[in-house]
Amino acid sequence: MTEQPITLDLVDIVDNIVRKQTLSSFARHVSVQSQTLGNHDTNVPVISNFAVGSNKDIFNQDKTKLKTSEASRYFSCENCGRKIAGGRYAQHVNKCLERRRR
Repeated sequence: MTEQPITLDLVDIVDNIVRKQTLSSFARHVSVQSQTLGNHDTNVPVISNFAVGSNKDIFNQDKTKLKTSEASRYFSCENCGRKIAGGRYAQHVNKCLERRRR
């Protein structure tokens, strides 16, 4: 009986694992993309703003201008009558209504 060692190259094993994972990941991505971005009706516009660093919202308005304009507005609380900045209004109303219940 001749004993020949099984020579599996570690690089080949790792390459096969990486290839399989890449292929399955790519197939999953294509499947999800075709299900979510598939435009079956040509009359419906497709939302195409998927850039990660984009400063436009889905209505093509500048997000930074919207944030600053809403945060700089002051709203009066109907519970206590104080003027609250737009960015903190929800948090204030939550606390204000909790105080009222007690």
